[in-house]
Amino acid sequence: MRNRRQNSFLCIMAMACAAAIIGCGTPSIKDGDTVMEIAGQPVVKAEYQMVLKSHVPEVKSQYTTEEANAEDFWEMEGGAGSPIGQVMELAREDLARKKVVARLAQEAGIGVQADYGSIVEGMGTENTKREGRSASGEVIYGLTSFTPEDYYSYVYTDLESQLLEKLKSSHPVSEEELEAIYQENQGQYTSEIRVQMLVGEMQAQDPETGDGGVQQPDTGNGLPQDPETGDGGVQQPDTGNGLPQDPETGDGGVQQPDTGMAAAQQAKASMEEGADIDTLKGQYPQINFYELEMSSLRTEEGKSGAYAQRWMVSSAMEEGQVCEPFLIGRNIMVMRCLKREENVAEPFETIKGVLKSEVQTRLAQEEIEQGIREAEISFQEKTLEQAALEALEGS
Repeated sequence: MRNRRQNSFLCIMAMACAAAIIGCGTPSIKDGDTVMEIAGQPVVKAEYQMVLKSHVPEVKSQYTTEEANAEDFWEMEGGAGSPIGQVMELAREDLARKKVVARLAQEAGIGVQADYGSIVEGMGTENTKREGRSASGEVIYGLTSFTPEDYYSYVYTDLESQLLEKLKSSHPVSEEELEAIYQENQGQYTSEIRVQMLVGEMQAQDPETGDGGVQQPDTGNGLPQDPETGDGGVQQPDTGNGLPQDPETGDGGVQQPDTGMAAAQQAKASMEEGADIDTLKGQYPQINFYELEMSSLRTEEGKSGAYAQRWMVSSAMEEGQVCEPFLIGRNIMVMRCLKREENVAEPFETIKGVLKSEVQTRLAQEEIEQGIREAEISFQEKTLEQAALEALEGS
């Protein structure tokens, strides 16, 4: 009897310790109770309230300032129903998409934990890492620290992007199908502008050391990769003349430290004199010269859009024109327009890669939308409304 009591006591203590450990895993989630279940994915109260509050401005924008500031605003009735009903519906739609994406990602083998507790824990880890690197003087790309709202949005945006790429590969499209689509919609594949460019690109020197910097991994387009995101380069504000804006005054064409601009200016002069690519390569071995064709349908910006400025400058140039050297990310660029055409139909062979990606993306998005339509959603209306009123208090 005594042994049984001891065993029972030990079991109770073990359960209590386990509960304490689970509770300590996500200390910032006070309201961790599930208030909804969507496509088998739980939605906890804190998560629901956070998503709901993100839609408050959208609802309030439909009313006058006087109405939106009224004490009984959320529960007053109108033609579109009560404001609280509207914001709850927006939150449900938002969460339905996120949780269906989470379920499909699990089924596709994408190993991202997208439940609220894991996201909060991941945010804490990421913030600690970023704050430590910032304190040690390292360059931090993006935010120094995330808020729960920012990190939650970041995780689900990235997860949906990964899912789309995964689903696209499960929708093969034959070349015959692509050519049929191309023929039916040829007008959509006409570029307003197409240019052939001679581009000179070099790494900017460190203005303090004069070094050209450590060689970065190649992105395939000349710009070094962001070591955090893998994206190539950072786009600079456009002034319309190819030079970046002064970040404090907003003025364009501000004199930059001599980071290699002298060499770029010399290359510009040679390009204006008509030097061909082989001559330029021999004269300026520190500069990477290449020819590139771009069009309205193929801007060659890269996935991150880092090269948008290259296209913006190129598309405004006339045949034979040489632009002023400009900074793009960590690099300096100078270009000559070799050829310019307008309203040109893109050949099928040129456009089929873009067309295939468009078709597969549409099919992948349709699969997600179907999952949202068919998703089972369970909740208690009174529980949700009470959680909503708590979140909206003082809003």
